Amino acid sequence: MTHVTLDEESGGLKLQSDRTSIILHPLWVRERVSGPAIFDPISHQRLYEHAELPQDLRIYKIGDQNEESLKLEFSDGPILKLTLSEVLKEISWQENSESLPKPKSWTANLKDLPEFNWPDLYEANIFGKALDAYFTYGFCIFQNTPVETDSLKRLSRRFGYLRETNFGELFNVETKPNPSDLAYTDVALASHTDNPYRKPVPGIQFLHCLRNEVSGGLSTLVDGMAIAQALRKENAQQADILEKVDVRFRYEGPSAILEHHGPIIERDHDGIIRHIRLSSRLDYVPALDIETLTHFYAGRSRLHKMSNSEDFQISFPFRSGTLLMMDNYRLLHGRTAFNGAQGHRHLQGCYIDHDGPASLFRMLANGRNVTSVIRED
Repeated sequence: MTHVTLDEESGGLKLQSDRTSIILHPLWVRERVSGPAIFDPISHQRLYEHAELPQDLRIYKIGDQNEESLKLEFSDGPILKLTLSEVLKEISWQENSESLPKPKSWTANLKDLPEFNWPDLYEANIFGKALDAYFTYGFCIFQNTPVETDSLKRLSRRFGYLRETNFGELFNVETKPNPSDLAYTDVALASHTDNPYRKPVPGIQFLHCLRNEVSGGLSTLVDGMAIAQALRKENAQQADILEKVDVRFRYEGPSAILEHHGPIIERDHDGIIRHIRLSSRLDYVPALDIETLTHFYAGRSRLHKMSNSEDFQISFPFRSGTLLMMDNYRLLHGRTAFNGAQGHRHLQGCYIDHDGPASLFRMLANGRNVTSVIRED
């Protein structure tokens, strides 16, 4: 039970539970009141400019009150409704069904891979489980997808809008004569993240197997959160430097010269490790002092070794119809070597932004029909 009273000093609200209390600023409260004259019913956007509210605004009186809502009288005249449950969710005193699942770090001990049958995704509960698994582990594997060329456009649009790059909407991963990238050969690829030189970096990557006639070429995945946590346990100073130093990443190709800066390890506003930039052929650290760079190079080298270690890496085969969806900010990916002379191995890839799956998760949490917004054209 939450007890709500006026805070005479600030003019705001004091919320008190059995365990803790908080004082809410009157302007903060005002921005969260509801009603037809406050928010547009379709767009849910405010119908007023909050910057024009009186800076000395106060709450004068608490009117009708129940467990769900209360009426508040403000110093500039209006009597407005505050939905208490929404406030409690925002300050984390009450569970919010829209909150994305917390990420769980994993190592090579992860045995039950988050794997789903693609045709089953038309059931809302299965689709929801796939989203939950993606946010928890940073990836999902789908089997029995269509294997027509370019069908990935339709498949990826179930989760969001395609992010086109200088490589096009889709890129093809297959052995080529005179390849411009090691991905177009049959050699092993060390664990890495894609496109750290872009602003913003593409959020989610899909890899779709159309054809695979070779042995080997296993897809490898590593949880960047796990190796960053392991580095901090081993050497906190190295981990701190990898979080503080902005590195320049650069790509130069026939149709684009791209640069972006960012740390090797990045946390979000909650302090959760969310972004790993590890791409050994594209990074250029600034000319810092000897001591800082000594720790930087040692930390980066350790991350690289862990990302290619059997202790952290999992692997699985790509078969015709396999589709991998992975968080390019969190996971590092690579592959084992294969013999390209055995036959044809053809994968297609693309990117979407993070907000697509997040939006779908919140819509499902609100009982919305996500099939009405999924684009498969």
